[in-house]
Amino acid sequence: MAREAAADGPVTVSEGCGFLGWGKYRHCDGGTGSTVMLDVEDIFGGLFRYCVGPGTTDLQAVIRWRVTGAWWNGGFGCIPGYYGPA
Repeated sequence: MAREAAADGPVTVSEGCGFLGWGKYRHCDGGTGSTVMLDVEDIFGGLFRYCVGPGTTDLQAVIRWRVTGAWWNGGFGCIPGYYGPA
């Protein structure tokens, strides 16, 4: 699966949260174990939905074209994984 677990405990804000570039997204959950739904944009402006849990996720693994951005769209409590086009 595309998700990578955080290696050394909970991720803190000082390590950087959100879109990290190169198709990576880090969800900082404050230790709650929450999941959030993202809108993911490719180089051509195509939008996709992807649910992530705590830690760093490689979004590029399932998006055909280069990922240029990802942001929380307000959804939460989803099952981690790719949900298809937005």
